[in-house]
Amino acid sequence: MCSASSRNSHNRALSRRVRAARPPASEDALARTCFVCRSPLFLVLHRVCFLLPAVWFGGCAQQEGVLFPVLATPHVWPAAPERPRIKLIGTLATSADLRASVSSAEVFKAAFRGPRPSIGFSSPHGVAVRGSDTIAIADSAGGAVHIVNLVARTHVRVSGFVDVRFMTPVGVVWVGNRLFVTDAERHEVIELNPSGAFRRRFGENDLVRPVGIAFSAVAQSLFVVDGGAHDLAVFDLEGKLIRRIGRRGSAPGEFNFPTHVVCSSDRIVVADSGNFRVQLLSLDGDPIRVIGQKGNAAGDFSMPKGVAVDRDGHIYVADAHFENVQVFDDSGRLLMAFGREGRGAGRFSLPAGLAFDDQDRLWVADSGNRRLQVFAYLRSP
Repeated sequence: MCSASSRNSHNRALSRRVRAARPPASEDALARTCFVCRSPLFLVLHRVCFLLPAVWFGGCAQQEGVLFPVLATPHVWPAAPERPRIKLIGTLATSADLRASVSSAEVFKAAFRGPRPSIGFSSPHGVAVRGSDTIAIADSAGGAVHIVNLVARTHVRVSGFVDVRFMTPVGVVWVGNRLFVTDAERHEVIELNPSGAFRRRFGENDLVRPVGIAFSAVAQSLFVVDGGAHDLAVFDLEGKLIRRIGRRGSAPGEFNFPTHVVCSSDRIVVADSGNFRVQLLSLDGDPIRVIGQKGNAAGDFSMPKGVAVDRDGHIYVADAHFENVQVFDDSGRLLMAFGREGRGAGRFSLPAGLAFDDQDRLWVADSGNRRLQVFAYLRSP
């Protein structure tokens, strides 16, 4: 039998071994604390406790930013010492570039689900401006139409209508609050409202491959470039085909894979891409003038695409191969050119559609760079 002193000694030794194997109370509490801190419930509660007072007092709201901040390095054309006529204002590549304000509630939601993904372009092609605040962009490769409101700082991507999707939207034009879109693969024109809701469609039985589209306020008609038929189809605003202009060929008034069109006063300006030229026609389709030819000299074309006319009657032509925009007077004389190949500011990759807004700003669909570039036309005083 063991004596009492022996048993007590054994118990004290066992107690010391147990205490040595168990972490101190402070370490045990720390382990439990770290486990709790890592738990999803704690993280949620932590965010709530941290953000709720800020949301309550409006401290987390993000203010609206400057749409086109002043560029650190000005880009103007022509270069000094000549008087500049064109100035780069900025770019729009995604909805984040709108620098819209963000409410405290939205900041609060983003803390849990993350920020909303920005909306971007895949290959912007056609561009149209309503006044100076609403931009429509046909995103051909993305199979969508983008509607950007510069005042509300909103960007909406419309991928389809009714129960169908856009296939290859190419051209866009505003007529008041009506937006008309050509879809080359669907062989038709689709009308949307300013928010992108479907209104009607027409031309399926009349068009082969509709691309560019323009509206004449004088004729109250839509001029649709049918690249597959090598002509222009003229519709009234209700979608009724009125007549066709031109045929395939190289003579004045004839076309070879035309792409873009713009109406200015009583004239039509058409990018006759396959003939490496731009044609000026009357609203009845009578030839007025041919600008450009195939070549590498100034004023020549390699792949003329987007066309636009400023309020002084100058004609702007984007060339997808030369990666620039050339400017001509009404007689066809070259005035200047701006841009070159590249990804930097004021450079282009496959430029396509052009459009002026009411503030003398030229919007260029810089397709290969997946963005819009905005330039100011600096008029003579």
